[in-house]
Amino acid sequence: MQPEKIAILVDSCSDVPADVLKAADMALMPMNVIFRDRVYEDRLTITPAEFYRRQATESATTASPTGKMIVDALDRIQASGYTHVIAVCISAALSGTFQETQLLAAESPLTVHVINTRSVGIGSGFAAIYAAQLRDSGHSFDEIIQEVERVTAQTKVFFYVPSLKYLQAGGRIGKVAGMAGTLLNVKPIISCDEEGVYYPIAKVRGEKRTITKLLALIDAAVGDAKRVNIAVCDGVNPELRQQVLTQLQAKYPQVEHWYAGDVSPALGVHTGPGLIGVGVQVLD
Repeated sequence: MQPEKIAILVDSCSDVPADVLKAADMALMPMNVIFRDRVYEDRLTITPAEFYRRQATESATTASPTGKMIVDALDRIQASGYTHVIAVCISAALSGTFQETQLLAAESPLTVHVINTRSVGIGSGFAAIYAAQLRDSGHSFDEIIQEVERVTAQTKVFFYVPSLKYLQAGGRIGKVAGMAGTLLNVKPIISCDEEGVYYPIAKVRGEKRTITKLLALIDAAVGDAKRVNIAVCDGVNPELRQQVLTQLQAKYPQVEHWYAGDVSPALGVHTGPGLIGVGVQVLD
C-alpha cells in the first residue's frame, strides 16, 4: 500500500494566519468578495487592509468559492503528489462551501474528507491548524479525521462586533437586534450555536464592558482544561487585538499555542471594521 501523503485544504473564511498557512503548505479555497468594479479572490487578490479601506465608502457582498476554484485547488494538490486531503470549511449553515466541496471531492481521484466545523473565522481555522499538526506528528488520515472532529466539537469562537450595521445589511441576524443596537450603543458578542448558526451570545453597552464580557465568555470556554490553544484576530483593530491578547496571555499560562491574525475580507463584509474575534480550542 502506498503511504498516505496528506494535504490540508481550507477556505479563506477560516482565517488561518498567513504564516501558519504557509508553514503547513495548506491549499486555500478563496471566497469571492464582490465590489461593484470587480470580483476579488479573498486574501489572494485583495488584502484585509485594502478591503477595509474600501468598505469605508463602498458596500461589498460575498459568494462561496466557485466550483472551478475548488477543482483547481484539488488539481494542484494532486499535482504536488498528495494522495489524501482533509478539507476544512466554515459552517455549512453560513456558506455553501461545505456542500460544494463535498460534491466536487467525490469526483476527485484523491481521498478527501470534508469537515463542517459549524464555526467561522479562526474557530474554523483551528481545525485546519490541528489537522496539520497531527499530520506532521505522523498520524494516519483516519486518526486525524477522528481527532479533529472530536476537538472541533469543543472549539468556541466569539466575535465582538462594534457596529451591527453590516450584519443587518447582510441579513445575518434579526433586524430588530440591529435597530436596538444602533439606538442604545449596544455592542453584541456573536458566537456560533451547535448547528453552526450565528447568534448574539451577549449584548452589552459600551466597548469597555463588552471586552470584560468577552473575557468572561473565554474564561467559561477554557474552564479547567489543561490543554488549550487560543487565537485572537482583528478587522483593522490591532491595538485592541494586542490588548486582549496580552490580558489572555497573563491569565492562561497553560495555553500550548497562541495565534494572532486578521479577519478575512469575506467575513469583514458581514462584520465591518473594528471586529475582534477570539477562538478557544480545548484539546483535553
